[in-house]
Amino acid sequence: MSKERRVIEIVPGRITPGGRMTERVESRGHSCPYCQGNGFHWQEDDWQERYKKECPICNGSGMLDAVITVEWKASGNF
Repeated sequence: MSKERRVIEIVPGRITPGGRMTERVESRGHSCPYCQGNGFHWQEDDWQERYKKECPICNGSGMLDAVITVEWKASGNF
């Protein structure tokens, strides 16, 4: 099974005083690892009848999106 690997290079761009100090990067369309992209899990009720239960991680879509937020701030002396 192949995997896609992306690299995000974090470098401050042009920033002005009072300007925006955050950046947002989105990566969409990743298969949900909890349900393997099905959007559901098989369950059994009290009478051992099988039914599909919606995945609680992807809410039944089978896909996940990643949102990465970078906040720039002044460096402190640690």
